[in-house]
Amino acid sequence: MPQNPFSGGGIWLWRDGAPELAGKLSPEILAGSHPLWAADMARLAPWREVALGPEYGPAAGMWLVAEGDAGQVADAVLCVGRCDSSLDVARVFVAAGFLPPFSSVLALTQTSGRGQMRRGWVSPPGNLYAALSWPADTGPLGSAAPVVVGACLADALYDKGLAARVKWPNDLLVGGCKVGGILLEEQGGAVVAGIGINLSSAPEAAFLRREHAAPAAALGAFGEVPGAVTLWAELVKSGQTCYRQCVAVSGARELSRFLEGRLAWMGREVLVRESDADGFRARIVGLTEDGGLRLRRDDQGPGQDMTLLSGSISLL
Repeated sequence: MPQNPFSGGGIWLWRDGAPELAGKLSPEILAGSHPLWAADMARLAPWREVALGPEYGPAAGMWLVAEGDAGQVADAVLCVGRCDSSLDVARVFVAAGFLPPFSSVLALTQTSGRGQMRRGWVSPPGNLYAALSWPADTGPLGSAAPVVVGACLADALYDKGLAARVKWPNDLLVGGCKVGGILLEEQGGAVVAGIGINLSSAPEAAFLRREHAAPAAALGAFGEVPGAVTLWAELVKSGQTCYRQCVAVSGARELSRFLEGRLAWMGREVLVRESDADGFRARIVGLTEDGGLRLRRDDQGPGQDMTLLSGSISLL
């Protein structure tokens, strides 16, 4: 296997790669797709060309590497054009050994973006569609990975002045509105987190599922946001710091307490739905060490807590 060409980090733009994975891309195409991408292209210029030969397999083709200050990031961000899904592109790079933990794929737009339960994810240019290689942990840290990823992203957004919280198990809320979602997939022994964040636009209510738990909104409604590349590089860097904190307290009750501090609706009454069963009322009282949601049903008598491992919740 050839040496990982992306091991030095930085922002990479796939100008002319495998057409079956993603469409052609250039700074001009990105700048013309949306004002946020135009701002990023100005920050990232100038670009240096790097041609990767056939020995690099799926990564073969012409790449551009950002030479501007914003391109000096610790872990590689591979920007691709229109694709089925950033998760599908990431799967190919993971299999080739080119996407170690905290490296990522960032797509301009997706034609088949997906969320939980294989629901479609509307993906117009101007928002953030990333696939982040995540450490394949075992034990409680691995079991709670969806909440851990969400907590780390919420922390990173909070550092930027956006009061983000995690709606269990994998949604990002700001101001009570859903601004992002997370989907974890196991890919050949690796873990990849598909992350969609609304930066400049959000789906209209008619496009949301009937039982959606929170209205959709874009981060731009809560403050100024940079372009997708700039914001994403900052989120990954801050997210790594949060992840190291989780590692430091993993295997102990402190991990649950740490994550609970980033959880939406703590102490609030919610409507709980498990599979297609009728919903019931319960109050959120915390998390288990493996990321399950601890609920208290007042109709079941005192001290009758339960753990929700899968299902959905909505605020009452």
